[in-house]
Amino acid sequence: MTFVLIPIFISLASLFWWRSVVLFKRTVEDVPTSKIKGVFFGLNEVKGSVKSDAPLQTYLTEKPSVWYEWSISEHWKKTERYKDKDGNRKTRTKRGWRKVDSGGDFQSFFLKDETGELLIEPEGAKVDAPSTMSFSCSPTDPLYYGKGPDRAIANSTHRRRFSERSLTPNDELYILGPAKLRQEVAKPMIAQSKEAQYYFISNKSESQIIRSKNVWAFIIILFSFVAALVVPVVAISVETGVEPQEAMLENPGWIFLSGLVFLAVASLFYLTILYNGLIRVRNRLIHAMGLIEIQLKRRHDLIPRLLKCVKGIASYETEVQELVASFRSSGASGTSREAGEVAEKINQGAGLVRGLFVLSENYPDLSADQNYASFMKELLDTEDRIALAREFYNDSLLALQDRLLTFPDVLVAKWFRFRAGKKLSLLSDPEMAQVPKVSL
Repeated sequence: MTFVLIPIFISLASLFWWRSVVLFKRTVEDVPTSKIKGVFFGLNEVKGSVKSDAPLQTYLTEKPSVWYEWSISEHWKKTERYKDKDGNRKTRTKRGWRKVDSGGDFQSFFLKDETGELLIEPEGAKVDAPSTMSFSCSPTDPLYYGKGPDRAIANSTHRRRFSERSLTPNDELYILGPAKLRQEVAKPMIAQSKEAQYYFISNKSESQIIRSKNVWAFIIILFSFVAALVVPVVAISVETGVEPQEAMLENPGWIFLSGLVFLAVASLFYLTILYNGLIRVRNRLIHAMGLIEIQLKRRHDLIPRLLKCVKGIASYETEVQELVASFRSSGASGTSREAGEVAEKINQGAGLVRGLFVLSENYPDLSADQNYASFMKELLDTEDRIALAREFYNDSLLALQDRLLTFPDVLVAKWFRFRAGKKLSLLSDPEMAQVPKVSL
């Protein structure tokens, strides 16, 4: 009966593998692509080019890289004598490749698009990097011993294969991963998280990734189905002692029943994938609505305070400039003043001037024009954040609508009476949704 368990285990393991592939593919399809400036906490999908001011150097090709892996394999060949089932002595030759050395390294880098730069920490990510080297050579090639071990393995044919994968600066990347807050600055970054199910980096496009996962899902489910059909054949063959081919021809009913059981289990798996996928898409839409609320509240709280600060600094500078101009005009007119009157004027402005000196030491380039420019920059940045949050919400809403209207998700949605949920109020305080009045 042990032999019967082997195809059962293979079929179930393949089925779980197929489930994980389908889940990842649907996640890639459902998560909207965010601009780098619009990356929010949680699972994000971003695209852009690699930027690194001080990249690493790969071991084999010695080219700039932010992530690389390499391996060296050596070919071996062995001839051995053995006895067949009839006791006859025969010879056979075995050959293959054995890994003799490997390694790799990575560094943090920035992903750049038209809206900004985002720090990426690739540790713990599943990286799908392109091949930068695949080369075989003999000892006459300088690479053989230059990068490989000095000693040969047993039964070596003295041929080595050098392989390398690498992500280089300016590569276009697709990244699906969790965002969290950086420690040194109040900005997000993409890094590994224990709570996140996926962290994936690839140089392939989103459509290429989806196509690849579709192909893999079909191959795996087909292999799992075949393994399920083999179960009754093996069981009957072990029980009766007949050849597997004969057991298959004489018992088609058991094979048909095994196929039906497999289809029922696979359908149940797929049903859970569809239902849980709809739940995740709906929750992502609610999360997107919450992001808009956060950005509107940020604008409601930040802009009036910045405006008050800028006006205060502008008034401060104007007061100092008027005082200095007054002193200059007094000196230029040559009008004599009593020492006490001048001292009184100096005393009145002393505190103001001292404050200005402190302010100038902390901010040497401080001026009203720069304050206004900084304020407008912050105002535009705030509006950009709100626009990106709204774009993320719209994309999340579109993803949910697509799922509710496409087959086979539409059947699951109707079967379980699935609804997108009630329309949520973006803000508990309607005043936060109003654009702050700005008057400089």
